[in-house]
Amino acid sequence: MKIIRKMLAAVLAALITLSLAACGKGGIIESQEDFQKNMHQSDYYRLSEICETEDGYYFLIGGSDAWYFEKETGRATLLCTKPDCKHEDDTCDGRINGDVLWATGGRLYYTNSALLEEHGKLVDHGERVYSAALDGTRRKVVMDLEFEPSGSSTYVNPILHRGYVYFFYSGVFYRAPLGGRLKRTAQRLWGEEIAGETGRVHIYDSIPVGNSFTLWADGDFVYFMVNVKQADGTYKDTLFAFDTTVDVEKSDGELVRQVWETPDADTVGEWVSTGVEVSQWYVKDGYIYFYLSGGDFWRCSLETGAYEKLADTHEKTVYGKAVFSDEYMCLLNARPEDRSLPGFVVAEEFRYDYNSLVGGDTFYLYGLDGELVKTLPLDSVFEQFEDVENIEPLFCGDGQVWFVAEAVHSTGETGIPQEGFLPFGGVKTYDYIVCRADIETGEITEVCREHRE
Repeated sequence: MKIIRKMLAAVLAALITLSLAACGKGGIIESQEDFQKNMHQSDYYRLSEICETEDGYYFLIGGSDAWYFEKETGRATLLCTKPDCKHEDDTCDGRINGDVLWATGGRLYYTNSALLEEHGKLVDHGERVYSAALDGTRRKVVMDLEFEPSGSSTYVNPILHRGYVYFFYSGVFYRAPLGGRLKRTAQRLWGEEIAGETGRVHIYDSIPVGNSFTLWADGDFVYFMVNVKQADGTYKDTLFAFDTTVDVEKSDGELVRQVWETPDADTVGEWVSTGVEVSQWYVKDGYIYFYLSGGDFWRCSLETGAYEKLADTHEKTVYGKAVFSDEYMCLLNARPEDRSLPGFVVAEEFRYDYNSLVGGDTFYLYGLDGELVKTLPLDSVFEQFEDVENIEPLFCGDGQVWFVAEAVHSTGETGIPQEGFLPFGGVKTYDYIVCRADIETGEITEVCREHRE
């Protein structure tokens, strides 16, 4: 879905003239703020880009519409100050079309690879970091994230941590100071690069890996998770770490080391993706905390490799979806998604695997020690909103658990079967309702919603 959104954003941006191309890069931007871990728990395709400031939260719905939630008032508004704006195209200040969303130094930052119109021609600058004022205005180019436009064979969401942007380019791991000129300031941290006839050619390090990278940071360490090919031909998610206190220019050793890999069933038991990948993970203070759907909550010391089961969740739910914070492990009960309904036509490339789950009606909140501290029933969600079919957890913070309720409404019209996508029983409309549940009181409040025909 990230790739599809990225392509759509490029097409939309190509239809209008943007002033961003005329804005020069303003030099290195100082920032000492840490990577916002709990804001990066969700991989839900309708809303996964979230960041926090002292006063509120910013988030992108559908990868394009930027919303602001003010903590003091509890009010959410589309990030657009233009009077009479219909919020339908890229002239709207709230239309960001970003793949990531950060906040630092009183500005928003996001990445995009849209084509820009310059002197009457569409120009491809590749993936770039942009910034905007907190009201969505005064946008400008901050830095490039590709050495050559469209030269990256894989796209990995970059992260911002203590003033550096950490990113992958064609499978090679780099960092560069925020706002720095890429070819002058980027430092290679992992992977090999060689010069080719047409420019830079990148190859992986000696480790055979897949294309699924996830970046993370905690304290002095930046991590990435990637699926590494095993001797038997299967893949296993593996965690690597970079110590940011090391002087990269002076170091003559390996900058990145492997610190963990997905355990086997003889260590933690079986789950829906036994031995391949964990269902959700979170790194804090030298431990990786993880949830196994069909299994339990565990943690492992990245220094000693010792495993500890934190909570046996089978008494609450067999399957689930989880998000973590520095205080809680939040588990939403779930069930396997039913894709066997009559008339559902699915091409092989669109098939969902056994990890596809539909949640749920209860959040179970555990402390990081594994103790169950709170149960949050979601009955009122189904009472307040009609036709809710799925719940997706987003993040946990400030005493709230955020989630999306998916409501699917039948229009009564008959739909035409399409391979890969078919409205069950006819044409449907969709509401994606962003909600928050107060951990102390259990009160559930709607934040905003997106309606899709």
